[in-house]
Amino acid sequence: MEAWRLSEFGDIQNLKLGEYDDPAPGDGEVLIRLKFAALNPADRLLVEGTYPGAGELPLTVGRDGAGEVVSAPDGSGFAAGDSVLILRSPVGVSRQGTLAELVTVPAECVTRLPKGWTFEEGAASSVVYLTAWKALKVQGRLKSGETVVINGASGGVGVASIQVAKALGARVVALSRDSEKRKHLMELGADIVVDSSGALADMEGEVKKALDGGGADLVIENLGGPFLQSSVNLCNLNGRVMVIGLLAGRKSELTMGLVLFKQVRIEGVHVGKYTATETQEAWSYVVDTLNKAGVKPVVDKVYPMESVQEAFAHLSGNHIGKVLVQIQ
Repeated sequence: MEAWRLSEFGDIQNLKLGEYDDPAPGDGEVLIRLKFAALNPADRLLVEGTYPGAGELPLTVGRDGAGEVVSAPDGSGFAAGDSVLILRSPVGVSRQGTLAELVTVPAECVTRLPKGWTFEEGAASSVVYLTAWKALKVQGRLKSGETVVINGASGGVGVASIQVAKALGARVVALSRDSEKRKHLMELGADIVVDSSGALADMEGEVKKALDGGGADLVIENLGGPFLQSSVNLCNLNGRVMVIGLLAGRKSELTMGLVLFKQVRIEGVHVGKYTATETQEAWSYVVDTLNKAGVKPVVDKVYPMESVQEAFAHLSGNHIGKVLVQIQ
């Protein structure tokens, strides 16, 4: 089979396309022939050697994928030819991932492709929607009518958070640096979009002005760094900040008096902390919520198998939603 593998941590160019033996499924594992895989920012961190829990090299990265079952263990509920996608699992972190023609996955981490979804939509969905659900509902305890502010709103988790938050009855404020992206975010359902390209104090003022002096009950913090203080600044009394990403920096300075005075709750959200049972349960809620809202995963661009390097470059730049790789 063809696969992209990493033999040395460091630059993304260390990922190389090559021919490898087909994997053999172990006990309780499903063998899947992939059609599409999706890229995540954490994949780049893993390649760079800064993501915790990475498996032994050589390693194929890629956590998201959708395809057809080649073989499945008895009693798993799957059979050859089933259309499936991969849920949260060690795939692409501590075991071989989805930038390959074939992958083995524990059966408990596999689910059928939702009715009416394409393989592209399936590949684009698992990590970002499970993360958004965990941040908004499981940990964030979002209630209908509350206000959610999402920074880094054009990325995969940002777009998923807009769709899920709106489906749950929230008012959504989406922050983005790019004017074209802000137009798309409105089309995706955001109630208010605000330019975050200038000074953070100006952005905070624009958000509060748009909310008639109010603030956020819940903030989806995709960026970290200096944005974390802004998220606290924007919180209402008893506001919650769900920290998902660190794209703007891994260290933040906080005015702790404001955290104390507002009784702000700051929590990290890690999709990898779902158990297999929790993952399946959360996924059923996600699919039901999206179906009722009449929305599907957003795919920005699809790259051919040989263009993974270009796909990672696009992931770091101007995209809205998910960047995919067509495996077959």
